[in-house]
Amino acid sequence: MTLSVTYDAAFSSATIDDYLAFWTAGFVTAGHGYSNTGGFSNGTYDGDQYGTHGRNNSDYAFIADSNAANGLHYVFNPALPASNNQNHYLYGQLDNVSLGEVLTGGSGADFGLTNYVVSFNGLDLDSVLGAGRTGNDVHNVIFGLMQGNTKPLEAVLDTLLASYGVSSDSTFDAVSAALAAGPHSVAAAVGVQALPEDLALAA
Repeated sequence: MTLSVTYDAAFSSATIDDYLAFWTAGFVTAGHGYSNTGGFSNGTYDGDQYGTHGRNNSDYAFIADSNAANGLHYVFNPALPASNNQNHYLYGQLDNVSLGEVLTGGSGADFGLTNYVVSFNGLDLDSVLGAGRTGNDVHNVIFGLMQGNTKPLEAVLDTLLASYGVSSDSTFDAVSAALAAGPHSVAAAVGVQALPEDLALAA
């Protein structure tokens, strides 16, 4: 799947890190222990999308989206302690993450966001039943966002963007241009090897 980023024009000259900090400050946290820990758009333990807004009815929200039908799953096993790595985790196919304000939809309808929307598409993250929490990027990205923690998402983005010569420290416009140009070739990354005649001319 091709990586792409869509963003509100207001953030054109902002870096991805700038936006993530902006979103985090507004979201605060929706983690466990607060009134809203989110849910799936079309199911209880499985669905196409998982989303939530921040604490105390904060308008800031996120949507974690799978391109596969019921592609995201939540494991809750009452027979295991809550602290067990094999309990309370998400797995499946995570393709897209959207951040912004004013979460709409749910109860069988697709989630949507209205304001300050930024979407990272083509993340291509996968994990399987039994993956647990440790080392599970699907879980870490979604659960991190539930806590207002964008670091796992940032790490995934930096890994993907490195092939294009940009990072989360780059502006959205720079990232957009780099993605449009395509991944750097090996030759572009390390320099084109000089031919013998070139070396002779240089001598």
